[in-house]
Amino acid sequence: MKKILTFFAIASFTSVFSQITINANFPSNMSSASSVDADVKINKGAVGNFAKYQLDVPAGYVISAVDAKGGNFTFENQRAKIVWVSVPSEPEFTIKLKVQANSDATNPATFSQKFYYLENNEKKEVEAAPIIINIGGGSAVAATSTPVETKSTPVETNPVTTTTPVETKSTPVETTPVTTTTPVETKSTPVETTPVTTTKPVETKSTPVETTPVTTTKPVETKAKTSSSVGMTYKVQLGAYSNQPSKGKFSGAGSVSIDLINGMYKVTTGNFKTLDEAIKYRDELKTKGFDGFIAKYKDGVRIN
Repeated sequence: MKKILTFFAIASFTSVFSQITINANFPSNMSSASSVDADVKINKGAVGNFAKYQLDVPAGYVISAVDAKGGNFTFENQRAKIVWVSVPSEPEFTIKLKVQANSDATNPATFSQKFYYLENNEKKEVEAAPIIINIGGGSAVAATSTPVETKSTPVETNPVTTTTPVETKSTPVETTPVTTTTPVETKSTPVETTPVTTTKPVETKSTPVETTPVTTTKPVETKAKTSSSVGMTYKVQLGAYSNQPSKGKFSGAGSVSIDLINGMYKVTTGNFKTLDEAIKYRDELKTKGFDGFIAKYKDGVRIN
């Protein structure tokens, strides 16, 4: 049995955004076909309710959970995730993992890590510095990179902002050929025919041609604006669970739906065409003791 020589280096990342800190203690060197323990200390501050830690793993490595602090651990498609429906209450906690390097492990290997959470019903993420592991001997390689302050991810607003410039660009394109063709017709007419009476009807005909594109561009803009909201619906999510809950638990919230999404049973209620209606219903549910947030759907597919 080969002797395993492992050196640890701490790759740490501190983000002033929401005062969230991630300190990862992983091996910087390890032997092929071996496994070692690692831990990640997360200072979440005042973050509560839903949270997720994600670790993208290079080929040839396997991650397993030693202590997930009550979260739901999965490892699929070279990605390890720990999901908390309700993140641990203490401001700082440590999760423990086991890192296994197979005989075909990538060398050197770069691991990337992120922490997701909700703030004002909006999904946000913090990205930590990458972790580098070398197979075999050599000096420790600890990743130290500039903190990446991430990113509110209001996915649902992207279609709105992209349709606006499309409408603006289409308007001048339609009107431009009308204004350029008019002087061409006017100039060619007097060159071929001397009488003044011939040029007058040409000018009269060009006038309605110019007004025609103005009336057609208005309905084009109106259709583009209305189409951006077609298919959008809103529901109120009351919770997400690793095990399927009973609908009786939510009897005071009216009719609820329980759907299995990404390994979690998500409980939703209501179905609204406008965000204002969904917010009003969410506030009514709060008075009944249900703490929820807005879930958004496009053509029946959830987008947050």
